[in-house]
Amino acid sequence: MLSDALFVQQSLINNLFYLRTIREFCLTIQLSFYENNQSYSEIAEGLRKRYGELEQQAINLAKSRLSQEVINSDSFVTNYTLDCELLTEKLFGIDINTDLTIQAMNLIAGTEKTVNQEIISEISTLNQNAIELTQNFIDFGRYLLEGMRNTTIFSYSYPLMYIYMLEEASLYASDLYRIQNRTGVDPTFVVSYEYWFSNSMKQASQFIMGLSDPDQSAIITNADNYRKIFAEQMKKYQENITPDTQKILNEETIQHVDNFIAFLSKIITGILNEELYFIVPPIFFDNLLTESYYFRYLLKGAQFGVQ
Repeated sequence: MLSDALFVQQSLINNLFYLRTIREFCLTIQLSFYENNQSYSEIAEGLRKRYGELEQQAINLAKSRLSQEVINSDSFVTNYTLDCELLTEKLFGIDINTDLTIQAMNLIAGTEKTVNQEIISEISTLNQNAIELTQNFIDFGRYLLEGMRNTTIFSYSYPLMYIYMLEEASLYASDLYRIQNRTGVDPTFVVSYEYWFSNSMKQASQFIMGLSDPDQSAIITNADNYRKIFAEQMKKYQENITPDTQKILNEETIQHVDNFIAFLSKIITGILNEELYFIVPPIFFDNLLTESYYFRYLLKGAQFGVQ
């Protein structure tokens, strides 16, 4: 049973990470259609703006309520987010609302411990609105995925990316349901969560392979190596795990994620320095990076018994 304090903390952290993540998914969808499917771009834009409104609410509620540790974790924004957004705006002639990024960058940790009914009610409403909006996103994404699979819709993307986005959105909604129901986290849940995010890292590696110019052989090879590494971690998470082996597995995964973060950072630096080109908006790679940092934050939390 989650206490009021944990309800507030877990709600804010989940929302700050996922609202931005899915807002950027909407942008990726919005920019992936040709003129004859402009209506789908408009739907994605509408969802993106609504996610931005909820993200603004989450930022307002998070002021002086988060630890310095989570703010410093780069789970919400990274050192590259703003530059990637500005480059994406320049390339596509689109307004991303970088003000949200600046506000997230300037979040200040606080020691505000007061959890009154007003705050709980505001956060509960935010959670419920996010669940409902995310279900809309999931329905829309499933419709597009089905259209791509039966060749009635063309998108400058591929099905695995939609599967990745839908899985991420489904995890967000289910986690908010858990928090709304005040259900805590047990060791079994932690193992399942780490398995899921290892799969996410594997898929991210596959994206990098598929989005790279064929001449970028070193990047493709490195991405394939990470695909294999995280696939192997997934197998380990499916074995009979004891508390001791879980600790070892946790430490192994942290090291792999750290290395993957360094790999992604190098790619983003190459994009920003006009050395690398990929067939997705630059902000997509920062999205993968925040995902990796968030996974690292969760791994560290599990390592030290933080729920």
